[in-house]
Amino acid sequence: MDEINDKLPLLFKCFRDSLIGKNTRGIIHNINSPLQVLSMQIELLRMDYLNLKEEIMNHGAEVLNKDSLDKLSMLMEKSEGRLLQVEEVLQRINALIAVIAARVSETDETGGAPVMLNQLLEEQVEFWKSDLFFKHKVSLSFKLSELSPVIVIREDILRDVIDGILFGCLEQIREQAVPQIEIECCPGNGKTGEHIVLFSHNGSPFPVADIKKLIRRFLEKGGDDFTIFDKTSQGYFSLLIAYVSGKTIGCSIVIEEQKITLNL
Repeated sequence: MDEINDKLPLLFKCFRDSLIGKNTRGIIHNINSPLQVLSMQIELLRMDYLNLKEEIMNHGAEVLNKDSLDKLSMLMEKSEGRLLQVEEVLQRINALIAVIAARVSETDETGGAPVMLNQLLEEQVEFWKSDLFFKHKVSLSFKLSELSPVIVIREDILRDVIDGILFGCLEQIREQAVPQIEIECCPGNGKTGEHIVLFSHNGSPFPVADIKKLIRRFLEKGGDDFTIFDKTSQGYFSLLIAYVSGKTIGCSIVIEEQKITLNL
């Protein structure tokens, strides 16, 4: 009973996190309508502003003296700058909403669909910037190919794979003075259609043998001794999830001490 009580807070936390994630889909849906209204109003405001500016330029001198015209022109210039800032912020909000919507969406497709790998990686990085450590502390090197590979795959599961890898890397670099992560996308060439995504970090080396043992123990399923999971860190467990998720969509993951290779 004591063991169960010790694990109840974790169980409730998992339930809460799952509930928050599930309800986020509804929040995203509900927030899209006011954002569309705001976008439309800003677009109309931009049109009104341009029409007003044209009237002032064409006829302002006929009804205003020079000082008033100069003052009005200065105010119009400031207003244009403020309008531009609002437009940029709205574009940023829409982009963030799109990233979140992609992460909480569900799909029933079993065969997968075409995915632009570069775009997906960019969205994953943007999503992880919600982690303040990742956003403010981690020095990120991001290398994408000039032409994005296109793969047919279950996008939601691939995102889970990348999430697991990134979280595992983040856990290894949290104690570094200058934590670093490098993500590189290497498209397949004419000899092989396999695309590679490399995740490197400068933190503590992964205990490769222990992680392989963890994966092997999980895949065996016939064993009844799973006490190893009670002592598994969240970072290593996330790599286990990434590995198993990858297998379901035909990906392979190679874990080295400071590098993880995702083969697509």
